[in-house]
Amino acid sequence: LIRGSIDLPLADSFAVKLSAYGQDDRGYAKNVTTGQRANDDDGWGVRLGIRGDLSPSVRWNASYAHIVAKGENFYNSDCNPVAAGDCDGRFVATGLRKELPSPSPYPAGIANRKANYGLGNDAASDLITSTLEFDVAEQTTLALITGYVHLRQQFALDFFDGGGSPSLAAPRPAIRGFARGGFTILNDGQHEQFSQEIKLNGSVGDGLFDYVAGFYYINEKNRTDFADVFSVFTGAPGGLGLLLGDRILKNSLTAYAGYAQGDVNLGPITLTAGIRYTDEEKTFSIKDNRAFCAASTAPVLPGACLDNSRLIATNGRVVPRKLSTGLWTPRFAASFKATDDVNLFASATRGFKSGGWNARGFSITGAAPASAFLGTEILPFGPEKVWSYEAGIKSDLFGRRVRANLTFFYLDVTDLQTPSALVRPNGSIAFITRNFADYRNQGIEAEFLFQPVDGMTLFANVGYQDDKYKIDASAPARDEFGIQSVASQAAECRAAIAAGKVPGGANLPATVPSIATCGAGIVAPDGSISTPVRTPKITLSLGASYKAQIGGGLSFTPSVNASYRGKQEVGTSNLSLFDAPTTGVNGSFPSNALGSGAFITGSQSPSAWIVNGSLTLKSDAGFQLSVDCTNCLDEEYIQSTLANFSYLNRPRELMVRAKYSF
Repeated sequence: LIRGSIDLPLADSFAVKLSAYGQDDRGYAKNVTTGQRANDDDGWGVRLGIRGDLSPSVRWNASYAHIVAKGENFYNSDCNPVAAGDCDGRFVATGLRKELPSPSPYPAGIANRKANYGLGNDAASDLITSTLEFDVAEQTTLALITGYVHLRQQFALDFFDGGGSPSLAAPRPAIRGFARGGFTILNDGQHEQFSQEIKLNGSVGDGLFDYVAGFYYINEKNRTDFADVFSVFTGAPGGLGLLLGDRILKNSLTAYAGYAQGDVNLGPITLTAGIRYTDEEKTFSIKDNRAFCAASTAPVLPGACLDNSRLIATNGRVVPRKLSTGLWTPRFAASFKATDDVNLFASATRGFKSGGWNARGFSITGAAPASAFLGTEILPFGPEKVWSYEAGIKSDLFGRRVRANLTFFYLDVTDLQTPSALVRPNGSIAFITRNFADYRNQGIEAEFLFQPVDGMTLFANVGYQDDKYKIDASAPARDEFGIQSVASQAAECRAAIAAGKVPGGANLPATVPSIATCGAGIVAPDGSISTPVRTPKITLSLGASYKAQIGGGLSFTPSVNASYRGKQEVGTSNLSLFDAPTTGVNGSFPSNALGSGAFITGSQSPSAWIVNGSLTLKSDAGFQLSVDCTNCLDEEYIQSTLANFSYLNRPRELMVRAKYSF
């Protein structure tokens, strides 16, 4: 990793800064099928920044950056899947190579340049920013803030590691090493965003009243050309490659917002009130790339084809291709400076996250391509809205040698957008986001910083939270697009278990109640409402550093920090597979999804400690040498799950850094 930066003052009132970096990362995982390295993080970038005082009352800051990033996080295991007992390292098994062989392993018919993508993720970004400030009065500043981003992202990612997804019947699927991957998504995306903000801030009444007000505009355009390739084992080594979908998706966003906030400073008391109104519109369109779809026109299309005319839910309701949201989001806050060292505060803020569509969905058909069209998975979801409340105390005590901060918080979220990845009956992944439920979270965070002697810093932070989903037990069994409510789904799951069906298994007999309602969305395998993801009850971090002067203008600083988080779930439905036979109507399996036996794979993530450390030697002459380690003890824990695959945290990493400033 090489970084460099140079500041060039070209005049008393004008300067430029040029920065660049490059990195070549070999990757921390070994591919046991191809012999290549995986999970590397290569890239380079350059940035030019300018700063100028155009006049005594006009200032300009601007920058341009070009960044190329080639990194990925493929599923990897801590033990070699083809060599028993080899558990020293990280391993992947996909047969998809970084450079495609000839002939291509992909099924025929994939359109456009993504048909030639090998394993990897390549993104290139161009970013332009500009801030022009005018002092329009003695205590009033007008700022024009402009931003532009262009992103090109091209990738071929195998989500099934060269084979099939772990399932109840096959919790440890055989390593197939399919040359096209087990379930591969090919993606060619072009994304463009422009924003303009006009902001006025100032102060009146000799500091009695501070204010900020402004207008914000953003326009975003996206074009994504993507395909889904699924491998089926047929007994032959290469299996059968199926092209599940190949389409071009276009979506756009246009939003306007106006805002104003004022602070009234009444001695030790500051009162704040603000308001923002956002008016946004999103649009969406889709077109199928596959040849048998291109040869036909709506409404006479084969059943498997995607088209704007096919955006119809299974209940016959037309899916809108335009979503509009207009929302007021206020903020209220108060602070009280009890002493020079102690400050009390409280705030209430409303916010929202706009809605969208399940853009990676498919049409629902029988056997493609000529079967009847039954509906689409491409369904809309609405905006998520939140009220966030905080209250606490901030303090600097004993001559600023002790800092103690305490914050209480409460989150009240309505129409929570919850993403989920479900495995379809054919084995491929369905990516679904819905407003499944409301959500509540409350807790406390405490931060302590100590400097007992000069040069030494100790810190301790602790957090506690208690969160849960809130569902409407009286909601209709089906929503406006025919999607089953969470309460109805949970009831059907419990009925299916009572009928002897096995959660995670086949729905036999194929009648209602269906066992497919268990371990899906936010319904856990046992029919309860699942635990929200990545929200452990307890978090804790501790650390210490000491800067010692060792003479000759040199200082030596050792530091260490450790973080703990309690057990958590990392999959929306809390679905995990465990060793223990379960027998039901649909037979016996070598595993179960109800939490008995040894954990195999899935959502469950036990508590974990992570330790980081560094040693730094620094010279007054501008030279610095450091040795850093992250995850020094090489602890492994599950940080996410997708289609029953458990994704691990990064392994232990060591880095030696040298820096010279002049």
